Amino acid sequence: MLVAALSVLGLTVSLSISRPTIGRIRIEPPKAAVLGALIIVGSGILPQPGLFNTLGFLSLPVLTIVSLMVITLIAESAGFFRLLAWRIAKAANGNALRLFTYLFFTGTITGTLFTNDAAVLIFTPMVYELIEEIKEDSWKAVNKVPYYFAVLYVANLVGAFIISNPINIIVSGWFGIGFTEYAVWMVIPAVVSMIVTYYGMRILFRRWIPAKCRAEPQSEIKIANPGFMIISGTVLLLTLFGFFSEGLTGIPAGYVAAAAAVALAIIHQTLGRGSLVKIAKGIGWDAIIFVIGIFIIVSGLRTAGFTDVIGHLIMKAMGPGEHAATCAASFIAGGCSAFMNNHPVAGVMAVAIRDLSLSDAFTRVLALSALIGGDLGPKMLPIGSLAALMWFRILRSRGVEISYWQYIKIGVPVTLSAILLSVLALNLEYAI
Repeated sequence: MLVAALSVLGLTVSLSISRPTIGRIRIEPPKAAVLGALIIVGSGILPQPGLFNTLGFLSLPVLTIVSLMVITLIAESAGFFRLLAWRIAKAANGNALRLFTYLFFTGTITGTLFTNDAAVLIFTPMVYELIEEIKEDSWKAVNKVPYYFAVLYVANLVGAFIISNPINIIVSGWFGIGFTEYAVWMVIPAVVSMIVTYYGMRILFRRWIPAKCRAEPQSEIKIANPGFMIISGTVLLLTLFGFFSEGLTGIPAGYVAAAAAVALAIIHQTLGRGSLVKIAKGIGWDAIIFVIGIFIIVSGLRTAGFTDVIGHLIMKAMGPGEHAATCAASFIAGGCSAFMNNHPVAGVMAVAIRDLSLSDAFTRVLALSALIGGDLGPKMLPIGSLAALMWFRILRSRGVEISYWQYIKIGVPVTLSAILLSVLALNLEYAI
């Protein structure tokens, strides 16, 4: 049964990467994931009760993702992020490398506070428009690519907070790791992953980042309704406060995000800021469908005994010591996330680690190690994360084609370096 489940996963990954055309139908990643899920359920690898459990488990993370996307899309319609982009361009003052740096670190902060998926959803079109505004006449298409990757890579860093990545929410909840405890352990690995990723991209893109850009965008930024922009920013801050106070209120982040999204949508509609249908269409539904489909497939893998294999590998890695096991957990999670998508892999790793019967303290460190790999690993393959799928979709809709091979050549060395140094930082904390 395990071989059959792995075969379905292999078929899904192959179709997702190759995107073949059958007749008049182009097999995009969401369609490939739905097909794989149907095979897993139809063949009985994942029984119906397992399917219902999987869908129930996904409900809160999906609610969180969709709610945050609604909030950020409405904030974008208010001009909040566009104004931010224009201010970044002016601060760069014609220095293209400085612009690259500012975009990366601003996006990193946004992704840390409001989830990586929301950061990519907003920053990708924003940066695309900005680059078209500030590019020099001498720029070639290749000179724009580093800025697109700077936006993507803010989505695949170690999450400094639980809310930085939906998988952090899932795994931390299973192991009873609170918001503050998580931050205490993961802020340093997050900073390490950020620095390694930034300098890794600078090295790989050193010939592509131009010397100069326009000192200011060609068009002036105009905010039609400053009051609505202030309201949007206030809701974002209140949402963040709700996330930080989860330990006191006991209200899950998904419910806080949903309440904020509903409130902001009502204000948006009341003030006549535009159609909510347009906001709904802007949500990356195709990427969400892919995640649900691939999660069902990996749930079938779990039923077929894949978690036992993962657990055996981790225990075998403990031969040299606990630090070797944490490194193994990170790299296993990173590699699996690249092929299976980090959302379902988080579930597989959590179950495998939970079943190992280790001390409570070391079990938590192993879970955090797996999250390091799960947060960073998706940079190695295009299907590794929801954020990457949305990034590709947004750029293609604007006529920008980034090849999968180019993505892999850049992602693999940067990711492996970031995983290694980040988990070593976590090991150092654990040793102290």
